[in-house]
Amino acid sequence: SHSVCAEMLIFAFFLALTALVFQVILLPQLVILAFAPFLALVMMRRELGKALWLSALAGMVIDFFSDDPIGLHALNYALVTGLLFKIKKHLLEDHPFHLSLYTILVSSLSTAFQLILLFLFDRRVPFDGLWVFADLVGMPMVDGFYAFVWFAAPLLFFDKLKKMWVLFWLK
Repeated sequence: SHSVCAEMLIFAFFLALTALVFQVILLPQLVILAFAPFLALVMMRRELGKALWLSALAGMVIDFFSDDPIGLHALNYALVTGLLFKIKKHLLEDHPFHLSLYTILVSSLSTAFQLILLFLFDRRVPFDGLWVFADLVGMPMVDGFYAFVWFAAPLLFFDKLKKMWVLFWLK
C-alpha cells in the first residue's frame, strides 16, 4: 500500500542520513555515496515526479555537508533519477540483489555526473585519468555491497516486523 511504501522510504532516508553522519564524523576516509541506495529505492517505488523531488531533496542534504558549490548534488541526483528511472521496469523492487545492482548503476552515473559538474563549476578537482576505474567501477561496487548490508537487510526486517505487527493486531 501507499502508506507502507512511504514509511519504508522514510526509514530508508534515515538509514542513508545515519550512514552519511557516520561517514562525515567517524570515517571521512570512507568513500561511499550514502544516498545511492535511497535513490534506487525511490526510483523503484515512486512515480517519476516524486522520484525527482525526493532525489533532489537527498542531494540537498549532501550539499549541506559538502564543500562543493551548493546545488551540485541536488542537480546530480535529479539528473541520475531522470536518466535511470525507466530501468526500474527490469528490476524487482523487493529483491535485495536488484537493489544492489540498481545502486551500482546510480553510483557509477552519479560519480560521472559529479566529475562533469565539478569540472564545469569548480576547478579544484584534478583530472588525471587514474580515477576512472576506481571511481566508476570500484566505488559503485562498494556502494552495491553497502546497499545490500545497510539497506536490504534492515528493510526486509522492517517489512517482516510490519507484517507481524499487523497480524498480531488482527487476531
